Amino acid sequence: MALFLYLHFPALQLDHLQQSAENSPQLPIALVDQQHQLMQLNQLALNAGLKLQMGLASAAALCPDLQLLPYRPAQQLKVLNNVAQQLYQLSSDIALDPPAGLFLRLDGMLQLYRGLRPYWQQLSAKLNKLNYRYLYSCGATPYAAKCLAKQQAALISSDTKQLSAALHASPLHATELAEPLQQQMARLGIDTLGQLLAIAPGELARRFDSQLLSYLGRLRGDYYHALDYLQPEPGFSRYLELLYDISDSTVLVRPLEKLLQQLEQQLGRANCQCHQLLLTLFFRDNPPLQLCIGSAQGEYKAAAWLELCQLQLQNLPLPEPVYGLQLDVNRFAGQQRPTEGLFQQQHARMSALQLLSILQARLGSAAVSGLTIQNQHLPEQASQRSLPLVKGDSAKGQAAPAAFALRPAFLLSNPQPLTEPVTISQGPERICADGWQLAAQRDYYIGRNRQGQWLWLYRNARQQWFVHGWFS
Repeated sequence: MALFLYLHFPALQLDHLQQSAENSPQLPIALVDQQHQLMQLNQLALNAGLKLQMGLASAAALCPDLQLLPYRPAQQLKVLNNVAQQLYQLSSDIALDPPAGLFLRLDGMLQLYRGLRPYWQQLSAKLNKLNYRYLYSCGATPYAAKCLAKQQAALISSDTKQLSAALHASPLHATELAEPLQQQMARLGIDTLGQLLAIAPGELARRFDSQLLSYLGRLRGDYYHALDYLQPEPGFSRYLELLYDISDSTVLVRPLEKLLQQLEQQLGRANCQCHQLLLTLFFRDNPPLQLCIGSAQGEYKAAAWLELCQLQLQNLPLPEPVYGLQLDVNRFAGQQRPTEGLFQQQHARMSALQLLSILQARLGSAAVSGLTIQNQHLPEQASQRSLPLVKGDSAKGQAAPAAFALRPAFLLSNPQPLTEPVTISQGPERICADGWQLAAQRDYYIGRNRQGQWLWLYRNARQQWFVHGWFS
């Protein structure tokens, strides 16, 4: 027997907006459509006596401090798709029913969860974590489940008799029938689905159009009801519209954390990690600002990505307040755990790649580089900048030159004349780039000045002394 579950989210866009402002003052809020009617209400607005489809004049009289926001169907559809993607880890057959509903086919999942109740326990726990208000019910057909959910039947059952009895007792306003057709039925004394279904199909076909017969046929299961089941996203893409515009870039961390937690759940489900995030900030009068945040090692935990995002956001100047965030990840990679020695006594708090990611996030990728040795005699040419953590020519299949000589940590680009007395402790080491030119030779020494600093000195053929670097 086929079994379906319908989830109806009566205030999806508003609940989603309020998640981005958990610590903001609690005020009655309503979403208003283009006809200036109330479409969605938060709990404070409901407590004030406001009703759906109420006009603005009546709403203002009942609740003077009511906050109004525009209802955006396209934005709600994005949120609905996000909810479906998050539920996909628990239920495979999910179909969108815009603007605020989801169809879930259950008969293929009951064997996996060993019954309807264990399945509902897992699904309801996930729904409660999402913090969206929802109505639900099971049904033998998609339309039957939707009809029962909209009247808050809350039936989690596969008993066909119980579901059929509840469906026959349903009022017509819970169905998909148009308002004029419902009024026509009421004039004929038909108030429930049971009364309508009791009429012979031939009699209905003679008095009403084919749309009524098509709906009743799919409601009873006589006609096949095709559903466009969701496919999992290859990457990750989430948009979060803020309840209030944010002008401080550091405050953006709070709503961003929610998106990163959703990313962690999807990565954990796929046993993957990612190396790069694309964070887009949306402004009302300026073009969107895109930030590319990378991790050299690859991360999947929300806490690790949040730390990297904080480093980029803390000093980011905003041209104007931000009203929305979008987080995108185009590619996932398999998780690779770093290996450590079995008898290693000390463990580093972070790996070299993690440290590299933090430095790049704080200073910028261009400011962080590696240092490799070249096979050159002159100290100025003996090293060069390279990609971080790349071991010079060894990455190209060539052995890097050995470095046994003692060299300073800080080398001057232009040697400075020695102007203070020093005590020589080691040397000389003669370096001559062109062996046939005696004037180019240098005799290097290690000395210490009166302040206790260790200097790398050299004397040229003219007996002039220069400071070329300092030891750390």
